[in-house]
Amino acid sequence: MRAFADLFTALDQTTKTNAKVAALAAYFDTASDTDKLWTIALLSGRRPRRTVTTTLLREWAAEEAGIPLWLFEESYPIVGDLAETIALVLPPPMRSTDLGLTHWITRIRQLADADEAARKTAIRDAWDQLATTERFVFNKLITGGFRMGVSQKLMTRALSTATGIDASDLAHRLMGDWTPDTTSYHALIEAPDPGADLSKPYPFYLAYQLDDGPEPLGDPGDWA
Repeated sequence: MRAFADLFTALDQTTKTNAKVAALAAYFDTASDTDKLWTIALLSGRRPRRTVTTTLLREWAAEEAGIPLWLFEESYPIVGDLAETIALVLPPPMRSTDLGLTHWITRIRQLADADEAARKTAIRDAWDQLATTERFVFNKLITGGFRMGVSQKLMTRALSTATGIDASDLAHRLMGDWTPDTTSYHALIEAPDPGADLSKPYPFYLAYQLDDGPEPLGDPGDWA
């Protein structure tokens, strides 16, 4: 999660398009294939659904921070973002981890079938391993409200820079009803795409009349 959190910070701290493209391209150069696939999914609007209510997250965060719930609720409007408020009030983590984005998204999705006690244990365990920015991103993913200030077009440019694949081909690949459950990074981005050329229209050419008739063009059969 650390690499993805660093990417989030880099993108959040600049308004320059080229800087965002460079940060994304650097991430795509080094991240694992599964993390790259989930990053592409997140940036194209394919987010995991909410698995824990914000009411429970408020209660658990206040309890973990050792503060009354009313104090948490008073702090929330000042910060302006629930995920950030939780990340800021929690005590420092007791452990650290190098587990990537895919691991944490998988854990979040597994909570959908867990009871409340199991969800609480899993969330508190995650908070205890993640640094502040990582917690912020994790909380955003839990609530289903993850957003990053990057358009799909900009993300496609960064992918093109990292892979050397034409941006228009990548845009075609990213279309359709795919999810990280139905494809892989290799299949989505790297594998040959026979349909790519078929999706490209031929250049438009205006018709015009022949001044000398069709004879100079030769046998019509040669044009078949």
